[in-house]
Amino acid sequence: MPRANTTLEITGRLDGGDLEDAWKAYEHAFSGLTTRAAQQHLMTREEFEDVCLDPRWRKYVIRDVDRDGAVGAFGTATNDLSAVFQLSLDFYATRYPRQFAEGTICYIGCIGVHPSYRSSGAFVTIVEEICRGIHEQGGVAAIDTCRYNDEQLALPRLINRITRTFGTEGERLDTQTYWGYDFSRP
Repeated sequence: MPRANTTLEITGRLDGGDLEDAWKAYEHAFSGLTTRAAQQHLMTREEFEDVCLDPRWRKYVIRDVDRDGAVGAFGTATNDLSAVFQLSLDFYATRYPRQFAEGTICYIGCIGVHPSYRSSGAFVTIVEEICRGIHEQGGVAAIDTCRYNDEQLALPRLINRITRTFGTEGERLDTQTYWGYDFSRP
């Protein structure tokens, strides 16, 4: 799709019809990872609703102006690292002590673009907006990606192209590998 005529809305709470529209965009964006990633990347509907109602998470909603405000993309980010399930606060406090103390580490929970809005600029718009705020604070952005998003979709490289405009590049913080031992084989 060529660049759509979109707007970006940033909110602390998403409910009602907006939550439903965001869920549809998010579900379409992440459902393909259910069979490609060992760790859950598609939140359950209940988990999604909890994040949408949790004011610790900023919600980034791309709406298509020409399609009655249809949600084309949805993203989340938080500076409250305690809101991120199973995140090691000690790791971030040790790795980035100043930013941790100042509360300027931003964890990007998700950025999902509905398939009909891929190549529309929606992903870049959300990443740029998140990075602008982090850059102004002298903070740190953190994300996690599965191997598919890293190697096949090259998301870290795409994000690097965006962050270079702010004078920084990403670095791999950690790697977790999942192994399987199949005892059904002869």
